[in-house]
Amino acid sequence: MEIKLIASSIGAAIPRIGVGFSLFAGVYIMTRRTPNDKPYVLGIASKPEIGGNNGSLIASHVETAWLKIDLSKHNWLCNRHALAGKRAEVKLSGTLVYKGKLDLSITVFDDQNESIFSIDKVDVASTGGQLTDTAIRGTIVDMMGKTRHGEQLCQHP
Repeated sequence: MEIKLIASSIGAAIPRIGVGFSLFAGVYIMTRRTPNDKPYVLGIASKPEIGGNNGSLIASHVETAWLKIDLSKHNWLCNRHALAGKRAEVKLSGTLVYKGKLDLSITVFDDQNESIFSIDKVDVASTGGQLTDTAIRGTIVDMMGKTRHGEQLCQHP
């Protein structure tokens, strides 16, 4: 399985300090079984807010390369039905000017706001620009429409 993120943010939030405001922050989380498959897209978007849960310094737009994911460790990515509607946080850490490497973290929370699933990757090839870390917290939305009733999309036909 492979995963790719496309994230954008506008605001003056500094997530590590927890102060500032965010006008908009959003991320597409794309997954696919093989490089020839059409990506399946989930999304997270935040509303304008005061605080440090979302945003970046001024503005950012980042696109990661496709990353290989070990399904024996992250089989939870296969069931989009279980992910849609859950709260999650995506962090992209590091400074990026046009091309470089960032660290990424995806954490999914249960109804009691406890971490139930997570992925952490370092030195992820990325393009775009950001001055400081970007953090996006919100509810996962199935961008493809219906979730195929929880079909396990990682299984080969």
